[in-house]
Amino acid sequence: MNNLLKQAKQFLSIVETSTLKDEEIKLLIRSAILELERSGIDTKYNYSIETEQFDSLITTAIMFYVKSTFGNVDIKEKEYALRTFNTLEQSLSLSDGYRKKSDNL
Repeated sequence: MNNLLKQAKQFLSIVETSTLKDEEIKLLIRSAILELERSGIDTKYNYSIETEQFDSLITTAIMFYVKSTFGNVDIKEKEYALRTFNTLEQSLSLSDGYRKKSDNL
């Protein structure tokens, strides 16, 4: 989670040493992961246990979700971020590699 938090702060142009919004950002990161999983996406696809890093497409989707829901950012930026998240979510859910395997097979 610390790596994602650091990346999200960079994505939101927040100084890394600032901790005021850390809990809000962590909540949004967890929400993004759950939203992706709800869509049938295997968020652990290409996950690196050693570095605790998600696949770059999963990370990008998480960052755009966070940006689309965080604070009082310009509304046009939030709308763009949400559209980008939705596009990535849809694309990932249609990709064989990223789609969760069904137990019904």
